[in-house]
Amino acid sequence: MFLTDRRRSGRLRTGIALAALATFASGLSFATTPAAATEPGVEPANVTLTLPPGGTADIVKTVHTPTVPPKPDIVFLADTTGSMGAAIGDVRTNAAGVLSTISSAQPTAQFGVAEYKDFNCDAVPFKVDQAITSDAAAVQAGINLWSAGGGCDLPEADLNALYELSTGAVTFRPDGTRIIVIFGDAPSQDPSNGHSLAQTISALQAANVRVVAVNVGNLDVSGQFTDIVNATGGVLLNNVPSDQVSEAILAGIQAIKVTVTPTPFGCGPPLSLSFNPGSEVVTSGADAHFTETVNVAANAAAGTHHCAVDFLIDGTSRGFVQNLTVVVPGLSINDVSVNENAGNATFTVSLSAPAPFPVSASFATSNGTATAPADYAATSGVVSFAAGQTSKQVTVPIVNDTIDENNETFTVTLSAPTGAALIDPTGVGTIVDQDRNGVFSCSGTALNLAGLKAGKANPADLPCAADSDTVASVKLTSGLVNVDAKVITATTDLSPNNQNIVPVLGDKAASTAKIESTKITVGGLVTIELGVIQSSASVTCTAGPSGLVPTYSGSSSIASLKINGVTVTVGSAPLTIPLVVGSLKLNGTTTTGTSITQQAVVLDTLLTDVVLAESTADVHGTALHPSGNPCVT
Repeated sequence: MFLTDRRRSGRLRTGIALAALATFASGLSFATTPAAATEPGVEPANVTLTLPPGGTADIVKTVHTPTVPPKPDIVFLADTTGSMGAAIGDVRTNAAGVLSTISSAQPTAQFGVAEYKDFNCDAVPFKVDQAITSDAAAVQAGINLWSAGGGCDLPEADLNALYELSTGAVTFRPDGTRIIVIFGDAPSQDPSNGHSLAQTISALQAANVRVVAVNVGNLDVSGQFTDIVNATGGVLLNNVPSDQVSEAILAGIQAIKVTVTPTPFGCGPPLSLSFNPGSEVVTSGADAHFTETVNVAANAAAGTHHCAVDFLIDGTSRGFVQNLTVVVPGLSINDVSVNENAGNATFTVSLSAPAPFPVSASFATSNGTATAPADYAATSGVVSFAAGQTSKQVTVPIVNDTIDENNETFTVTLSAPTGAALIDPTGVGTIVDQDRNGVFSCSGTALNLAGLKAGKANPADLPCAADSDTVASVKLTSGLVNVDAKVITATTDLSPNNQNIVPVLGDKAASTAKIESTKITVGGLVTIELGVIQSSASVTCTAGPSGLVPTYSGSSSIASLKINGVTVTVGSAPLTIPLVVGSLKLNGTTTTGTSITQQAVVLDTLLTDVVLAESTADVHGTALHPSGNPCVT
């Protein structure tokens, strides 16, 4: 029995009225439907923030949903009873355009084909004409199998068909969006093949199937499909003319509501995220809006931390992922090494990344092997960074002294940071000793007869000092030895006079001794007459393989020599002349690892010795550096 007029007089139910689908005009070419203006996804997809420990920030996120739900598995379910010929014809004619439009929006779309009739008078009240596939030709062939016929009363087997499809009649992909598009002009028997409306809804919900219902007449006359679409998150389109069913099908699929749920993953320990709202339901193609609140733990370490958010569509990942990078600035203070005479030690406090907010930290010095106030001035305060600044300085006054000592250290420690974490809070200050590891000594003696001396410069010898001594003439006697000398001079010199500065090339200690004329008699046996005699000795800092080293030099000269009236030729080379009373040694140089002694004349007798024009220069270590010398620190 065909009740076409009755079926087409159905009342408008809650859903999307066909009048709202004006953009789907008859004859529209589906394949040329323009794509969405905005690509589906999350915006912004990548976010970088700089936040302090304990900081927070809000990010406004927009999720552009696709115009067709993602990865759809769509089953076209047709009422193929006798009154549906025109509607079936419209779908058959325009199926290729519908498939193309959906596949353009979602290239992974798949489709199936099924139909239903009436259990009361049709031999096959339900069948699947094409299993779910991506083969458009196969889908078209399945749709082409539809043929209007049968149906002996108003209710048909709608509920049974929906129940069968949701319980295994077709195979949906596990991660697909499952949609059954049903179009018909009559309500369903209830129960239908033993399946009530409630059971059918439960089966659809269990299978996570959305129902798009296109009412060509009286499909929703009893409110069945209002209940079904409301329960499954589907769409009901009422009062659809038979020649616009294909457009309504496409409009219904595009009007399915999707639930967008932000789901964080892979977040580093100091980061936590919250969202307002926790999820949002929007029509496919519409935007979902969220406020994402980023929280950084108060004990967050400095560095770069990451988190990602997958904006799930209907509980499934569709690749709508936001990558979040949070930079927590860190404070560090460097180590400093300064000479003890530098005046100040300047430390640099660095911020690892520019911050858009102020940053500060307290600092204070503390003793190590260096102590305040003897070696440095205790210092404390607050170092502050304005937004964007990354470097500040902390200055600690250094105390110079004259004590030879080892290098000493103290620390500057950062604490109580605001706006940043601490990376390296301790700076070590090393005070490099600039005092010499030794001292120079020097002396000059013009005449020394058995300990009787004349012309003595810096007689204490240690330390070397600038000095001079001149004697016009002197006569000394010791036993049978008599010495008569005129114009006796000795000098010593130190360079630089201030030995509390760092050694440099050319620092030296030097001494000289000189006698203009000398006559020595030993009893009535020997008479020695000397013209100008002089000597010099020095130790000088010169360049060595690893720094400055002391270098020793000495020389002497004798202008003339007569022994018992006989002239003896003498140069500057060492010479020993035997005498009946002993020996006469000329131009003698004696060196050790730390000293040089230059003697112009030495008369060595059995009774006593006479030394003329003797110059010495030496280096000595300190208590801390017993083997040190004044050329190094």
